[in-house]
Amino acid sequence: MTAPTRPRVPATAPQGVNPSRARQAVRDLYARPALIPADLSAPLLVLPRSQDPGPDRLPGAVPLEEVPQTVERWSRLGIRGVKLFAYGHDRDAQGSAAFAPGNRMVRAIAAVKDTDPGMAVTTEVCGCSWTNHGQCILRTPGGDIDLTATFHLMEHMAVLHAEAGADVVSPTAMLDGSVRVVRNALDNAGRWDVGVNPNLAIHTTLYGPFKALMKTNPVAGNRRGLQLEPGRADRDTLVQAHRWISEGADSLTLQPVMSAVDVLTRLRDSQQVPLVAYSTSGEWPALQALGTEGMTEYTAMLKRAGADSILTFAAEQVAAHLEPQRG
Repeated sequence: MTAPTRPRVPATAPQGVNPSRARQAVRDLYARPALIPADLSAPLLVLPRSQDPGPDRLPGAVPLEEVPQTVERWSRLGIRGVKLFAYGHDRDAQGSAAFAPGNRMVRAIAAVKDTDPGMAVTTEVCGCSWTNHGQCILRTPGGDIDLTATFHLMEHMAVLHAEAGADVVSPTAMLDGSVRVVRNALDNAGRWDVGVNPNLAIHTTLYGPFKALMKTNPVAGNRRGLQLEPGRADRDTLVQAHRWISEGADSLTLQPVMSAVDVLTRLRDSQQVPLVAYSTSGEWPALQALGTEGMTEYTAMLKRAGADSILTFAAEQVAAHLEPQRG
């Protein structure tokens, strides 16, 4: 008895058709969503009511009074996180308003949490939008970085934000030791469940619109010494990430991600902690030029490249584009 032979594929059958892609039912079986609204966080820039955000207004740049309606709109779209930035009317060399009870940041945190208690709130812990010199750090009378005063400022800001309801605080000035200082301050205040998410900030022009709007351009000099050099970012970012983790960081933010996707993939290979990819303000005009579908594809690419969350000024547009799929 001869063994049955396998039927030959008819010569007329189309060549190169992959059965796992050919039928909709099979594609649906294997498919995974490229991106969902919960992958997105949105920057929320809280301005003085008197400030005109200008003709090229960044999404999420609103006075305090508009925070609830903005958060409510984003929440309905499925966005689950915001990163808050704010500054006060009174700015001095010590950034004193940054840890004044009831300042604009404190009220903004409360406004978000009152609107949607489940919205994850991350705050910036930095002096740049609170000092009259626009620096992230404080300086001695001789012009050197005053580490003691700077760390004192960061400690007070972190605890104040945590007590107001922030879920995560983000030390922005890339000073070694700052994450440890902030983590210890939170723990000593009994806020051990508040996360610390420091920046991995690469020097770039892609922060420009944010700095202009929030008035954080340094009065003198620049902050290159507090940022990573672009030419070495593929190596130095990994080194700095290990330092931050050793100091107690729970997660990390890489910025600007548009010009550092290669760094994001290397960072993902070297770290297991959550990674936030920050599509900064200078990327927004480029994303607008891509259109809604293009910015959605770009954002999905960042997720594939290793981001656990994407912080982007395009969050509302992308989430609205994804809304039919969510339904």
